[in-house]
Amino acid sequence: MEPEVRHFEQPYALIFEYPWPDLVNPHFDQMKEDLESWLDTDFTFLSAKTRESYKRMGLHGATARMLAIAPTYEHASACNRFMIWITTFDDYCGLCTVEEVDDIHKRIIGILKGNQPLPDAHPHDKIMAQIRDEYLAVTSPEWLETFTFFMDRYIKYGMRAEAPYKTTGTFPPRNYYMIFREYSIAMYAYEPWAELGLGFVLPKEISAHPVIQRIQALTSRIMSWQNDVYSLKKEIARKGEVINLVLIIQHEENISLEEATQKVVSIHNEDVAEFVALHKNLPDFGEWNDKVYQYVLYQGMMIQGLNTWYIKDTLRYHSSDQYAEKEYTRLHK
Repeated sequence: MEPEVRHFEQPYALIFEYPWPDLVNPHFDQMKEDLESWLDTDFTFLSAKTRESYKRMGLHGATARMLAIAPTYEHASACNRFMIWITTFDDYCGLCTVEEVDDIHKRIIGILKGNQPLPDAHPHDKIMAQIRDEYLAVTSPEWLETFTFFMDRYIKYGMRAEAPYKTTGTFPPRNYYMIFREYSIAMYAYEPWAELGLGFVLPKEISAHPVIQRIQALTSRIMSWQNDVYSLKKEIARKGEVINLVLIIQHEENISLEEATQKVVSIHNEDVAEFVALHKNLPDFGEWNDKVYQYVLYQGMMIQGLNTWYIKDTLRYHSSDQYAEKEYTRLHK
């Protein structure tokens, strides 16, 4: 018998505030309709009850707020499909072993590089091929290469690093966690949305610049600490959750939950301050100065947009309900 779902009267211990514009894509309502339809047509490997849980998450809102500016609806639609893919994928594969993650990595990155899924492939593989093709229809192979690079790092340095701790229920060391969480949160895979929304791809010599790479890291880090604070009540209700910086600090330092939360808030705020300072003092990129400034601003807008989604659009963190990880089926037992 499944445990009764418990809802939290006040799901978030605190609310973050940011200095960036808080915008939303004008196709918000259509994105909601599309995403809910996809759940019932493409994600039928999940039970009807679980699909209804994902509908209550309002994931279209996260897409609409993180991709507030985009050239066409087709751009937003491709990102919206990726949003439901990555959320269900990350949940569904949440308790995979290292060996299973390695197999997933090989399949997904192979698809992004042009492979076709096998006829009996998991629906996640087939949907990723569709996302790849939808992205290519609205952008360039160079953009897809960047996206693939970040997806590779998400699975290889994020999911794979988490697996030993998730599968054994042991806390990772704080310092190591703060490195791999930057990748396992999957936010690097969203960061190319800035270039997709703005309609250009940064030259490789600019995207490789240490300042730009640091801004990308800060974007992912800020969203990581944001999530760890906002998901805290839900993850305490899970009993045995170990992938959360608040809980790791509480465990290592033997301090109260409130003290540990404030330590994470301080880390978060320091990262935000560094991001803002770097944005104000970008290096000279010549004729690309204006575009680089807009790119970094868009990263900040994505942080702000995701924050607004937590507050306005989603019930994902408002209860003790569990999602797709309970329905994972091992292909090799």
